Amino acid sequence: MRLDAPGLAQVVHRPGLGERRSKAWFLENSRSFRRTLLMRRDGARLHAGSTPTGDLDRIRRKMAFLVSSGVPERDAQMAMLAASRFTVGCVLEEQADTGAPDGEDLPDDFPVIAHEEAFEAGLALILGGLDQRSAAPGRTSGAPSPT
Repeated sequence: MRLDAPGLAQVVHRPGLGERRSKAWFLENSRSFRRTLLMRRDGARLHAGSTPTGDLDRIRRKMAFLVSSGVPERDAQMAMLAASRFTVGCVLEEQADTGAPDGEDLPDDFPVIAHEEAFEAGLALILGGLDQRSAAPGRTSGAPSPT
């Protein structure tokens, strides 16, 4: 698979049908984005700061899927943005990691957490926050939050 530099193509699973699949889709969408960024040296740096104007139809389909699954529109937008930026940041850190730090320089109680483990934990926190927002009393599906 060839990835073009400034536009760094993103291999993404299209949203499936059914409300029960929205969480699994959200997680897999972020994982797929991470894998794609990791496929190219400095993939996160190439992607950072880009605006996906050439891919708006795909983004609109993703948003429509989340909204149809019961996620308020503004929350869906913010969740996708947060997950995207979180993913780019994680990959940037992972690609900058030149190896395990010298144990002599770290305190004994310094936690060593693998990149994938940290990524999955962060995704779970984002999804948990999205679940709380979507289940909050008074929230209506599809209604944008005031800005």
